[in-house]
Amino acid sequence: MIVIFDLDGTVWDSEPGIVACLEHTFRRLELTVPARDTLLGNVGPPLQFMLGELGVPEHRLDDGVRIYRERYLSDGVYEAALYEGVVDLLDQLLDAGHRLGTATSKGEVPTAIMLDHFGIADRFEVVGAASMDTSAVTKTAVLGRTLDGFGRPDPDDCWLIGDRVYDVEGAAAHHLRCVGAAWGYGGADELRMAGATAIAAQPADVPGLIERR
Repeated sequence: MIVIFDLDGTVWDSEPGIVACLEHTFRRLELTVPARDTLLGNVGPPLQFMLGELGVPEHRLDDGVRIYRERYLSDGVYEAALYEGVVDLLDQLLDAGHRLGTATSKGEVPTAIMLDHFGIADRFEVVGAASMDTSAVTKTAVLGRTLDGFGRPDPDDCWLIGDRVYDVEGAAAHHLRCVGAAWGYGGADELRMAGATAIAAQPADVPGLIERR
């Protein structure tokens, strides 16, 4: 079985770094910084979409992306923490013979830095992340790249683990089953309404959900 993980809100809590970088970006653009609750509610989608939804005008998006990425690469990548139980989950799946990959809307460069920083890069056979240009930034596009890396396996042999509606929709676009990570940013209600195959309250629940189906 191939098990593909979203990262932000699923493997690690990167919210502090993301929010700090969003606040920095709005200040540098001389735009009103949205309320913290608004920023928190928009964590998850691709960067360009996230900035646009938060109010960055279209003609300022390229500047916003550049400013955000500069701070994220210097500071934001380290303003995060692994969720409790995630490393045990990864190791349990590997011990059971599953192959692991990632599919994240985070850019390729920060993804590589963070996987190395947390010492878990070796757990993943295929690392799928958003391109640093705009050629593949949606969850559906990134997941497609991950599946290409695995040689386009049978969808019935694959699971996606993710915490937001975008993960559930991306999995559905590729006919994969999806475990909703309710410990992340979206919560159980969002994941259930999006149509997740199953909902895990904590990382330890994931193996049982996969094995039962």
